[in-house]
Order: sequence, then structure tokens, then C-alpha cells
Amino acid sequence: MPDAKPSTIKPDKILKQLEDIWTAFTHPPEDGEAGDIGNDGILRACSMTLMSFVDDEEDAVALGETLSGLMREHPGRMIVVRLREGDDFLDARVFAQCWMPFGHRRQICCEQVEIISTMDRLADVAAIVGPLAVPDLPRLMVLRSARIVRAGALRKILRLADKIIVDSSMAGAPGFGELGGLLESGHIAGDLAWTRITEIRSLLAQLLEGSTPAAITLEYAGREAGPEARYLQAWLASALPDTRVALKGDGSVGAGNPVAVRVGDDLSVTLCGGGAEVKLGALSQRASFSHSSTEELLSIELGIVVHDQVFERALNRITA
Repeated sequence: MPDAKPSTIKPDKILKQLEDIWTAFTHPPEDGEAGDIGNDGILRACSMTLMSFVDDEEDAVALGETLSGLMREHPGRMIVVRLREGDDFLDARVFAQCWMPFGHRRQICCEQVEIISTMDRLADVAAIVGPLAVPDLPRLMVLRSARIVRAGALRKILRLADKIIVDSSMAGAPGFGELGGLLESGHIAGDLAWTRITEIRSLLAQLLEGSTPAAITLEYAGREAGPEARYLQAWLASALPDTRVALKGDGSVGAGNPVAVRVGDDLSVTLCGGGAEVKLGALSQRASFSHSSTEELLSIELGIVVHDQVFERALNRITA
């Protein structure tokens, strides 16, 4: 009995299905009326193409909620590729997500394509996803799959995007060397581990403005410094080239996240529960941080579609 023919998915068929969705949503436009806005109050919004590569085990509901939240700030064509173990499986579906902004009577809708693929069909996925990108708009890619980092077709996947966003704190995520390689190849790179320390960097910049301390000790929980601690050290060392910035672990089983920054005997910043406690001599005060969820961090990175020179200096310092 002959082997079953591998399933094929053509990009033009997916694009036709997307158009069919909008045709069903809207009435045929009258003369002079924009085709994307129908008489039933639907607005088709798109500012980018966002491609997300995830492992199939990732919580589909949680991922959907994250993407749905991102669409409100960054409307666009969302392409989610779910990678699974096994052989020779490839499937796709299309749908739209809509919401009604507060105080408005018109729904805003964005389109989403979901592709499910085994790793051996990843080269086919690259050929599908490329033509689905919206012309003349930024193409951003979120790599949340540990499988894809090991894939032979990864280079073809990376060519599809202008900016690549990872979270180096996740198990199996690309490391500093891979991120440095992205910069060398001309990509814009983003790392949620870097984004997580944005507010602590802002706080330290205010506290250290105009000063050049002899030494700063950055303490972390664990035996080995994690990405956030490494980024914070590299940023401090770049901003204060005459200051010795040391890393110090507490020897615990922690993930290596920063827990405190000590500047001489007078200033200490202790990170705790969504904020920081600052002690300057006999004075003590509390600072609150607002951005912590994956959705909030991704939203920040999606808003940066140019090279972040401060991030790149810190990354280059680590890889050097």
C-alpha cells in the first residue's frame, strides 16, 4: 500500500480564507466607501505581522489571552505556529478576533492564522508563513518554542522577520551567543529578560545620576547568575566604565535573578514583590514596578521596531 501523500497548505488559499472572513463580516461597499469598513460597524485593523512559534504543549487558552490583549495595543495579522513531536503533520486554520473599545460603537477586528506542524515539516512552514506577512509593515517574531532552537530549518524561519523577540529566562531559549548572532546578521533583537529590568534600571539611573561609585555589588539568588542579573551587570558596567561591578550569588537553588544592588555602605536597593526598597543612609522608601506580565513585557518590545542601542551595548559586552 503506497504511503499517504503529505498534506500541503498553500499560502494563497489561506489568504483567500482570510478574505472570505471579511466578506462574511461586512456588506459589499457602496461607491466611495472603504472596503475594510462595513455597514455593520467592523473595522479591520493591521499595523504589523506578528509570528509566534510555540511548543504545542503550551497552554492554548493562556496564549490566546495574551495575544488577544496584545492586539488591542498592536493590532495586526497574528500567525501562531504550534510545533509538536511526531512525523509528517501540517494543518492550518484562520479566524478573526474582535473587540469593542470602551466608548465606541464599532468593533475592531484582527485576523489570526494558526498552523500546527511537526518538526520535520518546519521548512514547509517557512514557505507558508513568508507570503502571509502583510506587505510594507513591520514583521516581528516571538520565539517561545524550545524545539525550534534545535531545528535545522531555523535559519529559514529567522529570515521571515525584521525583529526577533525571545525570553532567555525560559528553559531552552536562545542564549546570549545566538542573540549576538542575530544582531550580526542585521536583525533587530529583543529579550524579555532585558525588558524585565527596565524599571530597576530607571530607578538606579535616578539614584546614581551624577555619581561614579568605586564599586557596585549586584546580588542574585542562586549559584549562577541568570540573564537578568547578567544584563543588569553589563548595563551598569557600560554606563559606569570607571566603576567595578561585581556579581555575588547567595548559593541557594534560585534561578539567578537579581535580588539586591549595593553601592558602597550608604545605598542599597532590595528587589521584592513587584517593587524595590531603597535605603539611603538612615532614609528608607518603597518604589513600585508596574510591568511584570508576559503580555506587558511583549507589548513594550512590540513597540520598539528600531535597534535599541542600550540593549545592544549590554548584549555585546556580555558576548565579548
